[in-house]
Amino acid sequence: EGDEGSADAAFVEAGEHRLHYALVMTRDLPSEIAGSYGIVPRRNLALLTITLASRNADAGTRLAAAELAATSVLLTGQRQELALSRHDASGGPSYLATVEVRHRVPVTIEIRARATPAGPEMTARTTREFHFE
Repeated sequence: EGDEGSADAAFVEAGEHRLHYALVMTRDLPSEIAGSYGIVPRRNLALLTITLASRNADAGTRLAAAELAATSVLLTGQRQELALSRHDASGGPSYLATVEVRHRVPVTIEIRARATPAGPEMTARTTREFHFE
């Protein structure tokens, strides 16, 4: 699948599981996708999408998270827990959160997850800077 805009997507693995995440500007989302998630695209609003999957299973099957947390960290060190919402689809759940961003101000997103209560913790950290036209 050659998704345009997937350059923002990344993943980390731990044990048998893989955590995928992507951070995209809401204004870059197709309107039907934004609408299906109840998101009103704004110039300064990004969407964080997180999914969990087994490394061995069919890539289209997503898993529910036993634990999942995401935090945005500003340059000032100010941390804000992101409000993740679960969206169930035929392939399994996705977890979404909106993140307010500022023009040319880097924002760091930290993600911690476990696919199973006893499974290894997966951690991801990404820093992005957005330029508004």
